[in-house]
Amino acid sequence: MAGDKISILHIGSDEKFLNAANYVFEKAFPGSNLFIIPHSKKSAPLKYVEIKSNIEVVPYQKNLTEILAKRSEMYDCIILHGIGDFNSHIFLSSKNKNKFIGVLWGAELYNRQELLGRSVLGKLTAVIEPRLYRKSLIEQFKDILRKIYYLKQNINQNSVKEAAGSLSYLATLQKEEHDYFVERKIIRDDCIYVPFTYYPLEFIMKGIMNSIVNGNDILLGNSASSTNNHLEAFELLKQMVIGNRKIVVPLSYGNPVYANYIQKEGEAQFGENFSVLRKFLPLADYNKVVQKCGIVIMNHYRQQGIGNILASLWLGSKVYLNGTNTMYHYLKRIGIRIYSIEKELFPGNEAAFQNLTFEEIDHNRRILHQEIGEEHIIHRLRESITGHFS
Repeated sequence: MAGDKISILHIGSDEKFLNAANYVFEKAFPGSNLFIIPHSKKSAPLKYVEIKSNIEVVPYQKNLTEILAKRSEMYDCIILHGIGDFNSHIFLSSKNKNKFIGVLWGAELYNRQELLGRSVLGKLTAVIEPRLYRKSLIEQFKDILRKIYYLKQNINQNSVKEAAGSLSYLATLQKEEHDYFVERKIIRDDCIYVPFTYYPLEFIMKGIMNSIVNGNDILLGNSASSTNNHLEAFELLKQMVIGNRKIVVPLSYGNPVYANYIQKEGEAQFGENFSVLRKFLPLADYNKVVQKCGIVIMNHYRQQGIGNILASLWLGSKVYLNGTNTMYHYLKRIGIRIYSIEKELFPGNEAAFQNLTFEEIDHNRRILHQEIGEEHIIHRLRESITGHFS
């Protein structure tokens, strides 16, 4: 470390989360961050990450994980954005593992039932998933190429489990999620919790901070992913009186085969009350749709769609989460008016589809500003990293 300035290396993929990470870390540690993005070709344009002076695109090549592990020795702190196979192997190849912070994205741990000991799918969804998720010939070919690449790179297919169990630091928004993995012995008892989120309020609500919900439609789920457990939510909603409300289901990204199935099922069960979003909308147009949804139902059994949940709460929606989701317990702990699908979304509950009052919306906004406001997030992140790496 030169003087009192900490040097931070970030390793991630071409995903939209990295723009938010750059924003937050540059606020916390200006001029101290380098982001390395492995890419198929150095000259090929990135799809999501905005190129800036502290972004370095490196082409995939032989022994790239070992090369990056060697480069990491030059830095005080290394942030792994996602702890999938590639990043895990960099970590496992490193000589100084105590320099690394793993940022959990979700799927790399939650989608491994052998680690959790339980499924993140409801019974109805689990039945149809194998049929819908049959891989195309192109996808099968890509899997073969990926396996060949991993063999050439000497990447252990079980590297995620090994890396997660060896991390000294895990970064998540909620302490509840950190504790969840400790209890299941996926991460070490002494693995240190680092508070971090890709969703500072001012970043995700830019341009619509003063907007508020103006309708009573129902937003269901956040993607065309089976972990939304749409079918289980359909079964519940069929038993309830939804009136003239629209059930709006975003299916613009994820598995297109699953999206087709959910759209067909939804239209058959709810008719004109059912509406899907199949194309990516400009943010302004998407926000107009969301603002009409006074009710939001996210039936994930795992952490997912955090940005959608936080944005919906800020806009003033009544948000229902599954009680198995650690996000529900986090929001409950900090005092947010959050609702349980199992306990509060049931036939006969006349208040189930009543929008939040202005007082309740203001209550949630005050807490969100305290918890995920930019100033608070940056302060906690700076305090945590300087406390352990300086």
